[in-house]
Amino acid sequence: MSKEIVGLLPVKGNSERVPMKNLRKFGDSSLFELKLSQLSKAKGFDEIIVSSEEDMILSMAKKNGFGTHERDPKYSTSDIPMSDVYSYIASEIAGEDIAWINVTNPLADSDCYTKAVESYKRMDEKYDCLLSVSEVKDYLFHRGLPLNFRSKPWEKSQNLTGVVEMTFVINILKRQKMVEWGSCVGTAPYFYNLSKLESWDIDFQEDFDFCEMMHNKIK
Repeated sequence: MSKEIVGLLPVKGNSERVPMKNLRKFGDSSLFELKLSQLSKAKGFDEIIVSSEEDMILSMAKKNGFGTHERDPKYSTSDIPMSDVYSYIASEIAGEDIAWINVTNPLADSDCYTKAVESYKRMDEKYDCLLSVSEVKDYLFHRGLPLNFRSKPWEKSQNLTGVVEMTFVINILKRQKMVEWGSCVGTAPYFYNLSKLESWDIDFQEDFDFCEMMHNKIK
């Protein structure tokens, strides 16, 4: 019998912009170990699986009681389309729904994931997926024109129209749809709003340093 909601944590052994960011020292442990700790306290998942090509990562996951998926190394290279990665991993695991979770959002805690699953289970049938998002209220341009404000007369910042940014902290979608579409985004998303800090993703060394500082401050 397939499980209802499977948390899926994809973790590569190496990364390009911040070398070894998932395994290098972050606070008292590493980004990967921190995320395992956060997810172990989250509620609502029937199972949580770590997908990786790296033996050490899979071993650490098993040691901490998580399920594992041994990923074909070609699906961890930067030149393969992400759509192929989604379809491949989703086709390899069992489950009705997949919660795709990023390891690189260290300020998103266990409560964040618990509430996401609760929201997904309660959401109206008109939605086909849950997307973690953060509202951006800045002066934004698109193709040389103001996107969310008037320049004449000048619009105060507190009156700006918010623009929704997808954060990839956690996205939940029917597993079969992920296989078919090669995506963790459906056609009628439910927006699960997170704060800027919860949404902070580590892409560059500056992000790593900032998140580590904030983690050490609030832990």
